[in-house]
Amino acid sequence: MPLQALFWDVDGTLAETERDGHRPAFNAAFAEAGVPWHWDEATYRQLLRVAGGRERMRAWASQQPSPPQAFLADGTSFLEGLQRLKQQHYRQRLAAGLIQPRPGVLRLMGEAHERGLRQWIVTTSGRDAVEALLSTSLWQAAHWLEQWVCGEDVARKKPDPEAYRQALRRSGLANGSVVALEDSRNGWCAARRAHLRCLVTLSSSSWDDDRSGITPLWDGLGEPQQPARQLRGGAAALPMVTLSYLEGLPD
Repeated sequence: MPLQALFWDVDGTLAETERDGHRPAFNAAFAEAGVPWHWDEATYRQLLRVAGGRERMRAWASQQPSPPQAFLADGTSFLEGLQRLKQQHYRQRLAAGLIQPRPGVLRLMGEAHERGLRQWIVTTSGRDAVEALLSTSLWQAAHWLEQWVCGEDVARKKPDPEAYRQALRRSGLANGSVVALEDSRNGWCAARRAHLRCLVTLSSSSWDDDRSGITPLWDGLGEPQQPARQLRGGAAALPMVTLSYLEGLPD
């Protein structure tokens, strides 16, 4: 079936948002709120197995021998306050230009737009964070994206396929006409469970993910002057992901 659409994940796929945005923003929020938490890189990579920022903080708090009294008194309200602070710090990092698109993202999006392909955001990140990224670092691509499916739109986050199934239902697209672009095992599982072809470009935060069964697997999308490396899958004509390559992906 001809390729008609790309479904884009956000965090780690469009930009190194976890490394350059979310983790430092969480730590800044904790410090501002006087919460004695700090997530180093190794800890955060483990926490990324839990989808969603609020869910991540809840999982972390439940593991601590002495969680803050405010969490014990009203965990939901406490975490909502931290999440709002975290979003403020995340936006500040975007405004400062600290979070940039990964190489090849704008190239491939632009090529898809010129070819008339439909492009959707399919993420279980929050809508506020998506809007912040697309209005700053990826402002050039915002009008190429038809619609968004975000964390607020689903009851179950990746690796559950609900977000992808919703995008398929809302778009009217057939499974075989879409390629999903992801950076993690959770995202790959979600796409494959929705019976989509999926290309995974590992990010710094997903580099240590279990890679078993994931194919095709790349370390990025690549640019002519910044070649990407294919880690697993069929041979590519160029050292970067192209629309021709995506069209040739097996079901």
